[in-house]
Amino acid sequence: MTGPAILVVIPTTRGPLRLRSLSPRPGLPAPAAFADGDYRPLPWSADYARLCAPGGPVAGLGGDAGGPHELRLSGSFDAGRSWEVPVCLAHGLAARSHRFTAEPAQADLILWATGAVDRDLAVLPGDYALLDKIERSRALLAEAPNVPIAVLLPDGPERGAAEAAFRAFGRKEAPHILPGGTVEAALEALTRPRDRDPPEPRRRLGRLALPAGAAAAAGLVAVVTFIALGARHAPVTNSATDPATGTASAEPARSAETIPPSPSALEKPAAGDRPATIRVEELRAPPGSSCRRVAFGADLPERRLVTPESGGRLTPTRLVPELCGFAIAAAPGLRLEIGPELRAAALPPVRLADGAQGFFLREGSRQNLVYAVQARPEAGAAPTSERLVHALTR
Repeated sequence: MTGPAILVVIPTTRGPLRLRSLSPRPGLPAPAAFADGDYRPLPWSADYARLCAPGGPVAGLGGDAGGPHELRLSGSFDAGRSWEVPVCLAHGLAARSHRFTAEPAQADLILWATGAVDRDLAVLPGDYALLDKIERSRALLAEAPNVPIAVLLPDGPERGAAEAAFRAFGRKEAPHILPGGTVEAALEALTRPRDRDPPEPRRRLGRLALPAGAAAAAGLVAVVTFIALGARHAPVTNSATDPATGTASAEPARSAETIPPSPSALEKPAAGDRPATIRVEELRAPPGSSCRRVAFGADLPERRLVTPESGGRLTPTRLVPELCGFAIAAAPGLRLEIGPELRAAALPPVRLADGAQGFFLREGSRQNLVYAVQARPEAGAAPTSERLVHALTR
């Protein structure tokens, strides 16, 4: 890529994340998102895969925007969709030969964007906590006060105040406020040469047409027209994760040995039944899929409840090829302790969409084993606990 180097900032209410790299990966079964230095797809990687699937929303940006890519960020988060706009913009910019950097001082432009999109890449209005995100981004943006900044602010209750907050930053150049209606309109504003008036919209069913690489072919892009391009250092794309932005999770980091519970993962018992404290479900690849596709977020696993037997045991699980792992959750006020046998046979646990913990089996660890899962009360909770033993057999 030969275009200007751009720092893409993905603001969250826990602090800003930076796009480290965005690379085509034809060998991946589906697009996948990772945190810097981690080999495990992020919890929302399946949503990213659907966004960038062939024929999906991002594919309409043209060029190599769609298809399998590896997205790497400086950290992660557990929920929310406001990452969609900056990631879609990054795909569109990459298709137009722009480079990315993770360091503000080495960027030719800082792109700060937030918001969710629909299937036609229209930016959805909403309350995106813009002022909170701007305040938490202040230190990052202050690292490069002379680098121009482009901003996309979705419509919502704080949009006007957010635009005023950016203009009050006192940067060398006023922020470039991008159109907030669609991703295509924002890309057009970023890549339109200064001497060309905005084109009349060209209608196409469900989408605004924007040919990939059109601005690059003209030899000039708008991000350069309002940038004084001086001698800059080469972009850095593989820096170590900044501890201050290493995670935007709503929960602090936990070890694999002690995992927080998820109330939503357990059903309420019927009247007169003993309350369930532990729920274990098999994660299976759906028909026509594979555990590799499930692990990369290309397909959702099928979940099958493992029923309890007498004597504190669960029904044994057969190690069939379609068995990918297990989802384990505890009732409110309890924490889980997972036996070392399962931890050794599985990848590090990931938080699933409903809050349960997912343990995906390693390829070379499919052998007979017996492990225990125990739910212990948190400090101050009622002294209720349960211990179940579960066998995996060939």
